[in-house]
Amino acid sequence: MARSEPRVEARAAAAHGACLDPPPRPGSSGRPRLLLLLLLLLLLLWPAFLRSAAAAAAARAPEPDQPFRVPAGWRSLGRVAPAEQLSLTFALRQRNVERLSELVRRVSSPDSPDYGHFLSLAEVSSFVSPSPLTLGSVEKWLAAHGVWDCQKVSTLDFLQCSVPASTAEQLLPGAQFHRYEKDARRVIRSPLPYLLDPELVDHVDFVGGLHRFPAERKVVSRAWAAEKSPSGGDGRSSFHLGVTPAVLRQRYNLTHVDAGNFSRNSQACAQFLEQYFHPADLAEFMQLFGSKFPHRSQVDQVVGPKGSGSAGIEASLDVEYLMSTGANISTWVFSNAGRHESQEPFLQWLLLLSNTSGLPWVHTVSYGDDEASLSQAYMKRVNIEFMKAAARGLSILFA
Repeated sequence: MARSEPRVEARAAAAHGACLDPPPRPGSSGRPRLLLLLLLLLLLLWPAFLRSAAAAAAARAPEPDQPFRVPAGWRSLGRVAPAEQLSLTFALRQRNVERLSELVRRVSSPDSPDYGHFLSLAEVSSFVSPSPLTLGSVEKWLAAHGVWDCQKVSTLDFLQCSVPASTAEQLLPGAQFHRYEKDARRVIRSPLPYLLDPELVDHVDFVGGLHRFPAERKVVSRAWAAEKSPSGGDGRSSFHLGVTPAVLRQRYNLTHVDAGNFSRNSQACAQFLEQYFHPADLAEFMQLFGSKFPHRSQVDQVVGPKGSGSAGIEASLDVEYLMSTGANISTWVFSNAGRHESQEPFLQWLLLLSNTSGLPWVHTVSYGDDEASLSQAYMKRVNIEFMKAAARGLSILFA
């Protein structure tokens, strides 16, 4: 009997234990509460998430095809300080673009009754200037972000604003502004694409000062450096001047009477990438090579910075040979170095054309961009800017 007592106690204990809950696992008591808190937090944040997703979907990338690569030779010096001032150029949507194209065809075609009936800058402005809705929407948007320091061109279709980097990145979500350096040049650009507020989709073509790097300088070589002439009897190589103004004037059958004789004749050249000419060099060049034809030894007007230091070879040749073939004609020089690291020199020149009345009739430009480095929005807008110039009777020659 004494041996059976433990079995009875064991059965009783088992029966009693079967009615008890299993012992709780460590930490399992707070899990339902944590899941409940997470669910409540999700419910609270869900509307904000939906609004953010809707805004991102509605926002537009104005230049989705713009290549976002840093050209060879440029190195990043890091992001700019949030308070650093940047210069952004807003290309506002223009009106009557199709009509402008037709107008240019009429005033440029000799068989058209409107041939030569060019428009003034004020008439071009009234033709293509943005609508009041576009102007008001952009100005309201900028004011909401505290941006007031803006300048308009005469045609009202470009707006150039000075803004802190932090504000610029708020205006253009996705953009990050970095400073880049190559040799002695520095620029500020964004290596990432930007988005535009959905309210501005129909009012802004693109924003300049974000992606496009300056084009490379052309290498101008001296003809006598490439041609190794046989040495003379004294052991010295003969000196070869290459193509002088006399060679060009002979090639194009220009004589001493082929020179500007009308006061309304005028011409200009545009210089970029911190290339400048020096008046003293021009005067000396004309003294050496201009004795056979009437000529001028100085330009009539320089628009933009005149530069310092030594003259650039390309800039000097542009001015000297323009004034040798277009001899005795009033000449202007547009200097477009890009006064701020975030400006685009070529775009600055286009702004000058849209903001200056009484321009010379003929412009020569020794500058070019790789088409693969440009967006469709940018190229289409540049084409419209050239149509605006053509409507005013301006001729632009590119080399």
